[in-house]
Amino acid sequence: MWRLMRWVPLIAGPMVLAGLVPTDSSGASGAAPFPPVSTPPDITLRQIHMIETRGGSKLWELRADRAEVHEREGYTVLSRVTRPVEVTLYATQGQLTCTANRATVDLTTKDVRLEGGVVARSDQGTELRTEALRWLAASRRLQTDQPVTVSRGGWLSRGRGLEAETDLEQVRIFQNITSQLRSPATAPAPAGAPAPRPAGRSPAP
Repeated sequence: MWRLMRWVPLIAGPMVLAGLVPTDSSGASGAAPFPPVSTPPDITLRQIHMIETRGGSKLWELRADRAEVHEREGYTVLSRVTRPVEVTLYATQGQLTCTANRATVDLTTKDVRLEGGVVARSDQGTELRTEALRWLAASRRLQTDQPVTVSRGGWLSRGRGLEAETDLEQVRIFQNITSQLRSPATAPAPAGAPAPRPAGRSPAP
């Protein structure tokens, strides 16, 4: 069951919930910097597909137009040229498919940081949008201190700072939470679903 953690519901109008969470967001370290790109890469690759495993199971899978490997500094930068960087994150609960303009991989910890137009979608249909997102390989959890939008079906929540499980089934937003239940007319249709036909006269046979 999907849960948005630590809501304080207030009556703010029909079908609207607002949440206020007076907690310190210092725990959401999604913007914690990887080493800056300050030296030329040791290796530059194009059209790459990387898979990392741990204990015989996949940890993450990456696809990108371009990759710059900084072996001495211990990180790899994947960047968009024509297509977004594609990242799939794996955990026992499920997997998360992400796109972003840039991804940085820590070669020691295997942590992944996504930046620029980040969109993450779970198998269960939850979607997360933000500008920076960090995935910690050791705990397989997501973190950010940036503004976030989380949606599933008709539910839409916004706030700042987030910590979540990989499959987005348990999500904690730290500050400035607003949540609302959208009507079917305003909620986005599932991918691949046909567009609704406008009301009016049926076409002639």
